[in-house]
Amino acid sequence: MANAAPLDRQHGNNFDAIRMMAALTVLYSHHFALTSQAEPSFLGLYSWGGAAVIVFFVISGYLVTSSWYNDPNVLRFCLRRFLRIWPALTVVVICTAYVLGAYVTTLPLHTYWTHGATAAYLRTLAMQVHFVLPGVFEENPYARGVNGSLWTIPLEVRCYVVMALAGLLSVMRVRFMWLCFVALYAIWFLSKTSADVSGTVHYGSELSAFFLAGSALFLLQAHWERRPVAWILAASIGAALTWSAGWHYTAVLIVLPLVLVYVGTRATPVLRRAGRWGDPSYGTYLIAFPVQQTVILFGWPHLGFFGTLAISTGIVLVLAYASWHGIEKQALKFKPRKR
Repeated sequence: MANAAPLDRQHGNNFDAIRMMAALTVLYSHHFALTSQAEPSFLGLYSWGGAAVIVFFVISGYLVTSSWYNDPNVLRFCLRRFLRIWPALTVVVICTAYVLGAYVTTLPLHTYWTHGATAAYLRTLAMQVHFVLPGVFEENPYARGVNGSLWTIPLEVRCYVVMALAGLLSVMRVRFMWLCFVALYAIWFLSKTSADVSGTVHYGSELSAFFLAGSALFLLQAHWERRPVAWILAASIGAALTWSAGWHYTAVLIVLPLVLVYVGTRATPVLRRAGRWGDPSYGTYLIAFPVQQTVILFGWPHLGFFGTLAISTGIVLVLAYASWHGIEKQALKFKPRKR
């Protein structure tokens, strides 16, 4: 997932470490599904991978809001978000379709190159995610899935678009107005589409709620930073009471964002140095799924779960650091400067 803000590049906090742990958690959780096993559960509500995606959205909401208030200009804001999302995504999508897909497809190469589904896969770059390529991974335990992680990218981009529109309409220029918007969204979400009410997780609205929770925590930071333990204790009590009333998803929304942002804004020894060699979290998230599917294609079942997991993790980390240094970091050099 994307990161943002000048804050998260200073390495004076734990955000790099948290994002990397979340990206590896997604990889680990997906490996169960990719080998036809149930993914491990987080509190009986989400898979571990799903919980890690929530972590990404909370942190993104906090950091992207920090980026906006550091330089409240809509055009520069949009260009920064574009440079963070699309360069690496473009390389991964094209290489997956025309390099990896061409190598592992069971179809004749000419048929694969000219197949409509191969070209359609590129529509992912327009936020119309396609999950299959012709003749690719058809015999895998998780058949045909090429990159199941990409479904969250359009949801995050939608959050950016809403924030940019709010900035264009001057809603974000007044912090109280943006907080009111977040509060109204929370009321709508908790009363209409929350899984506690509807019985079904609506991922678009739920991840947006976590993103906005991170955004609100940035705006309220001057308040909760004065007495963070008291705020976390109050949130924990509120979450416990809500959980005991059967509102389990709401309980997570009450306490998890605050704990994440509090831990992220600390500068813990060792953790705060996690980004000293770069930030491979986004690359890990983008690359892991097709790499895992490829390793499973050639190594399952004789290498077993942990054998294929270990090989996949090693390959993904090498490619993710290469993505950071060769693509993402280079693209970010074109970020517009605050005037």
